[in-house]
Amino acid sequence: MFLTLVVATFLAGCETLDHLTAPGVEGLLLAPDFTAVALTDGGIGNTGVRSTLDGKTVSPEALQTMLTAAIRSKRPDVFVGARGRYQVSAQVIGDDISQRSQDIEGTTYRWAKRQVRVSYTVVDGATGRQVWGGIIATENETLATYEIKQPKKTSERMPEEIVTALTDTDPYPYPDPPAFNDVVTQNFEGFALNLPYQS
Repeated sequence: MFLTLVVATFLAGCETLDHLTAPGVEGLLLAPDFTAVALTDGGIGNTGVRSTLDGKTVSPEALQTMLTAAIRSKRPDVFVGARGRYQVSAQVIGDDISQRSQDIEGTTYRWAKRQVRVSYTVVDGATGRQVWGGIIATENETLATYEIKQPKKTSERMPEEIVTALTDTDPYPYPDPPAFNDVVTQNFEGFALNLPYQS
């Protein structure tokens, strides 16, 4: 009995932490009657994802599967299936990569950041009315560190500079940015956590 209580308390604490760390929603639209009770009673039916980005190799079907899995993972209290009342549509509207660097005490730090922005709409299938909407942005970074090489004599430095110029290589390259799938999954999970829930 005590062990069951401890486990239940731990799981409740994890769920609370998830909601406290959920990303913010830009331009949130929330209908007064779209409550935690309405969501858990009605469930989520169809989910669809499309992208306005060119050159994305991830198919809409794969993104739809990822969105459905994220909702089920973060909101096990909400039924997701064909019989659900509320329909979710998502549109990936941004996938931006940026880089930054900083030199501190003989070490070069280089970051590559990916930010994904998704616009969401939730419609009540019974009335055709939008009950939730907004844009969520999630981002993640990778880091590479390098010890800065001490300057060499001119005679030693010349061959290195020639090689670098010929091969066009950066001695301190930026890391690859986080994978798109990882960052968009964080976004989908953030959407699930921002839906109405019973605290």
